[in-house]
Formats: sequence, structure tokens, C-alpha cells
Amino acid sequence: MQAILSFFTDVRDSVSASSTLSQLFATVVVLVAAMMVTRSAAKYYRGKDSGSTGERRTAYTAVRNGVAVVVLILLLFLWGGQLRHFALSVAALAAAVAIASKEFVMSALGSLMRATQRPYAVGDIIEINGMKGEVLIIDLFSTTLLEEAQSGYVTGRTYQFPNMLLLLNPVRKSSTMGSFVLEAVRVPLDPADDVVSAEQRLLQSAVVVCEPWVQQADAHFRRIEGAYLVALPESRPVALIEPVDAKRVDVVVRFPCPSNRRMAVGQQILNGYYAMIREERKARSAASAVAANKAAGSASAAPVASTSASTSATASPTAGNAATSMSSAPAAGAAPAPATGAALPGSPGVTPSPATTYTAPQTPPDRPVPLRPIDPV
Repeated sequence: MQAILSFFTDVRDSVSASSTLSQLFATVVVLVAAMMVTRSAAKYYRGKDSGSTGERRTAYTAVRNGVAVVVLILLLFLWGGQLRHFALSVAALAAAVAIASKEFVMSALGSLMRATQRPYAVGDIIEINGMKGEVLIIDLFSTTLLEEAQSGYVTGRTYQFPNMLLLLNPVRKSSTMGSFVLEAVRVPLDPADDVVSAEQRLLQSAVVVCEPWVQQADAHFRRIEGAYLVALPESRPVALIEPVDAKRVDVVVRFPCPSNRRMAVGQQILNGYYAMIREERKARSAASAVAANKAAGSASAAPVASTSASTSATASPTAGNAATSMSSAPAAGAAPAPATGAALPGSPGVTPSPATTYTAPQTPPDRPVPLRPIDPV
């Protein structure tokens, strides 16, 4: 450590003895070297195969912040003498700059608080002051987030907020539990709807979807309880009813899921819930159709019975008419009696009339028999 301090002291003395032009040249060299180191580190961590994306991003951020600190120290050594000579003359200007740059000072204090308390790190999912997303970059004065919508979708936009917000706003961290987290899905309903049935359907869908990892999530939560000395709820899905206002009731289900599949699991639960609603509607429609067919079949049985009775009644008069015609027919070999007012053919002085056309008696048309309805399969 003593050797490093003596090296920087020698560099400062040599630079102080040199001209301003050499100091400018040294400053340019330091900045160019810092830029090359930063780009080399970025290229190295982007092409590195080992480690997760969060670990590589964290390492790159640490390297870049370290380079920035080293550059700042070297510039102070290079220009320390000149700054000391002008310190008294620019005291008023420094006070004005300090007042104008109080946000930068507060951001630096926020960075110091984050470094000591570590409310979040690169790769965590946080929400602060209405901004929600995954932490991408942590600088000395700001933090960059990859924005996430309320449903969990990544929008592709980024937030960059000053670290001074850490001093004034609470930070909500969604990835505190590690590999498994507890999420919730809510379905808004009207109070007049069947809220209890909706709660049962949503809970059943969550149980089916979360069954593969419920035991793993429970073991993970129990480990967290032992590590942080906190009491966590059960990992099984739980449904509850939350009244919002006089015209809205929310059915909410809380369920465990992997931290990197929060949105996908929530969508699967909602798909199962609405699929059950569709199946119940189809079943009710089929039952209504069966009942309608049965009612139509019972209604058509009465006309069929009345048709049979009328057919037998019609057959009886026909038989009586046939018997009457047979009894009134002339005996064999007897000449038919002429009709009243009609002359017999061949009689003297009578002109035979044209042959009378025979017309068969018209039988009444058959009544249409109602078709029997087809029973549904």
C-alpha cells in the first residue's frame, strides 16, 4: 500500500513540475486508456460463455465503475496543484456550484446507501416511484431498468432514474425469494355473478398448473425461513374474494411459480379458468337441447294417437256403404231398373242417349303422419 501511495506521489510531483501542455496530454492518455479498457471489458463479457447473464452484467458493471474511480483519482493527481492555487479565488463559485449540483450530491449519497445496504443488485426486479423493471446498470449517479408492464411483459423500453430517489422513495423488490416467488392473478366480476363458482374454478386451474413444482417451492420457502428468520405462507395456491366497490368484486388466487416464469404461469391459470367456463356453457347448451327434444317428442305422440282413431272411424262407414251397395245390387240375370225419367234403350220412339261416363268415387286423401323426432345421440 505504501509503495502505491509513493508511486502516485511521484507521478503528481512530476506532473506538477511539467507544463500545462504535458498535463493535457496525460489527461487525454488517461481518458483514452479508460475508454479502451471499458470497451475491452464489454467485449470480453459479451463473448464469455460461462456464467449467467446477470453474473456477467454484474462483473462488467463493477469493472466499469472501477475504471471510473481510477480515472477520477488520476485526474485529481494531475490537476490537484492548479486546483489548489485557484481554491480561494473560486470559493464563491464552488459554493454556487455545490448549491446548483445538490442533486448530484444526493445521487452520490444514494449510491453510497445502495452500496452499504444493498436493497437491490443487477438482475433484480424492482419497483420504485411507479417504475418497474429488471436492473440492468448501476452507475455512480443513476440506475437503469428494463421496463416491465403490470402483466409481466417486457416492453423493450428502459428507465433511468437518479439514485437520489433511494433516499426519498421505498424500493419494492420482486425477486427477494430467489428461484421461486409468490404471484397473484385477479379476475374482476360483477357482484351479481356467481362469485363462489368463479373462485372454485380459478383455484382449480391454479392447482392443476402449479402441481409440478409445489413441493420444490415449499422446500425453497422453508430454506428462506431458516436463513432470514421470517415466516412465509404455504406454497399451495390459495383463492380469496376481494370486494373493490359496489359494482366490482375481484377473485384473486395466490400461487407459487419459478421467478423467471411469472407471466407464463399466470397466463396458463387464466386460460384454464376461461376454458372451464366454456365447457360449462357447452354442457348447459347440450342439456337444454336434450330437454327440448324430449318435449317435442311427447307433444308429437298425441296427434299420432288421434290419427289412428280417426282412421278406424272412417273405415267403419266405408264398410257399411259397401254392404248397402251389395244388398241393393240386382240379382243375376235381371235387367237393371231404369232411372226415374229415363227411357230404356231400344224402346220404340225413344232416341238412345249418349253413353254415360263412369266416374270412380273419390277416396279421401291420406292424412300426413307426423314424423317421430330423432333422439339425440
